[in-house]
Amino acid sequence: MKDKRFKQRKQIIQRQPSIFSNFKYLITLAIIAMFIGTAFIMLMPNQKNEIKSEDPPKIEHKNKQKYNGEHEVVQQVSRNVKHPIYTQGLVFKNETHMVESGGLYRKSSIQYIDINNPSEVINLQKLHNKYFGEGCDIIDGKLYQLTWKERDILQYDLETLEYQKTITLDSQVQEGWGLTHRYQNKKLEIIISDGTSNIYIADSEFNVKNIVQITYPSGDPTYNMNELEYVDGILYANIYVTNTIVAIDLSTGKVVREYDFTDLHNIAKPSNRADCLNGIAYNKETDTFWITGKLWPYFWEVKLK
Repeated sequence: MKDKRFKQRKQIIQRQPSIFSNFKYLITLAIIAMFIGTAFIMLMPNQKNEIKSEDPPKIEHKNKQKYNGEHEVVQQVSRNVKHPIYTQGLVFKNETHMVESGGLYRKSSIQYIDINNPSEVINLQKLHNKYFGEGCDIIDGKLYQLTWKERDILQYDLETLEYQKTITLDSQVQEGWGLTHRYQNKKLEIIISDGTSNIYIADSEFNVKNIVQITYPSGDPTYNMNELEYVDGILYANIYVTNTIVAIDLSTGKVVREYDFTDLHNIAKPSNRADCLNGIAYNKETDTFWITGKLWPYFWEVKLK
């Protein structure tokens, strides 16, 4: 009888999992969870960087003294450093307020900036998490914002920033980067960049009608053209991951000036290569430009020469 009870107890003990077995099971689950978490993070859009392409090539220019533009800093203005904006687009709404487009997935936005109090963001509107905000412009009383790989153009009410509708970029434009416009013979032309050496000229419905390849005086094509501003016959373009803004004559497709803002970059001290100079807006009341960079703590009002 005693032997029978002993055998039954032994069988029960054998059926019960040991502490060691439970530990191995937990370790296995932890490893599986770690792999799943790593895969999920790798598949998520990158919030920290916007490394879109390679660095622009080093190009030697002839007649550098004539070609290189100069800038004069009128003022340096601090902005909201607690809630920095990954600036992708900048345009004046009136003489005292700008519209700014912010990028990064899950952080993209559109908002007003009062140049007399730029540390305060006004009426910030968040984009859907699927969007990476890009360049913006005010065209015929409406506000438009590009998105990067999504290639959607978001239209807003200019006064309230209320979303109105979505337009799809023309298939000839690879991605949404920079946006501005001009009037040629009283006809609206919308100007778009996609990070290549091409500038796309579109009609009022965003249908591309002409493509202009932009080249330096040396004949080399430009690279990484980003945020845009068109002023008095000249197109200004930030060159991504550089401290440079180029001035372009669209009638010839040639860069006529190159402005180096390394001095401002050194003051801003960005922590990431992608957090570069970006954002250029012209104030016609003062004949000056306001410029900044991605997550930079300042705006600068400058005169270009």
